[in-house]
Amino acid sequence: MKFVAVGGLGPQETPIICGGVQNKDYSNMCYSLENSEWVSSCSMNSSRQYPAAAQLQGGQLLVTGGYSGPSLNTAEMLGEEGLERKVPSLPVTIAYHCMVTLNLTTVMAIGGFQDKLVSGKTFYFTFGAESWIEGPELKIKRRCHSCGRIRRDKESQEMSIIVAGGHDSGLPLESVEILDAGSNEWQTGVELPLALWWSQIVEDSNGGFVLIGGSSASIDNLNTLYHLPHGGQDAEWTEMEQKLKIGRSRHRAFLVPDHIADCS
Repeated sequence: MKFVAVGGLGPQETPIICGGVQNKDYSNMCYSLENSEWVSSCSMNSSRQYPAAAQLQGGQLLVTGGYSGPSLNTAEMLGEEGLERKVPSLPVTIAYHCMVTLNLTTVMAIGGFQDKLVSGKTFYFTFGAESWIEGPELKIKRRCHSCGRIRRDKESQEMSIIVAGGHDSGLPLESVEILDAGSNEWQTGVELPLALWWSQIVEDSNGGFVLIGGSSASIDNLNTLYHLPHGGQDAEWTEMEQKLKIGRSRHRAFLVPDHIADCS
């Protein structure tokens, strides 16, 4: 059993899951989906539970932070040659955070436990730079939250960053925050239908996103999917008819090519 890991698409668009807890111990192992079977593929430089990852083009996956006994501030990147520590470490130890890919060259690490405290701090990293740069701080400190990109409003194709749910010092959150491109201040978004944490976000083809599973105050492993079409104040959350076959939290969700999963 493997959970609180990170995942994405590796070389040749192969789904890969790395780290987390396996057989009650921290793991540095990665498993790739090959011929409909998960097989051991490579290993990270550090064992990591509760890390975060950002999906990059060309089968690269940037992994940051987590726990390996002590808290970590290191980062490593998956490429054709496996995982290599060729990205500078963050200025803080970090876990229970999330990451989002902003464009071809820049990612952002958001919130979580930073230096052992719940934090709202964010950090940008642009490839080719020598360090992480602090970004705008969240309005509400949070951990175990979800983040992704969403269309700014129903009239725009410009993408904003969205952060949803999580915990604030142990209190579950319904709150949503949105950061528009070029802005240095997070704005309050449309609240979740209920307080959720340990959910996952995937973007849809129209610039909205789907919030998948997670935990609520009454249910540990939800099977629900909630859709938000854009980030404007007139947007509304909709619970989708489709459900997960198995309720999940602390899971990973990401888009895969059509040839891997036929959902027709």
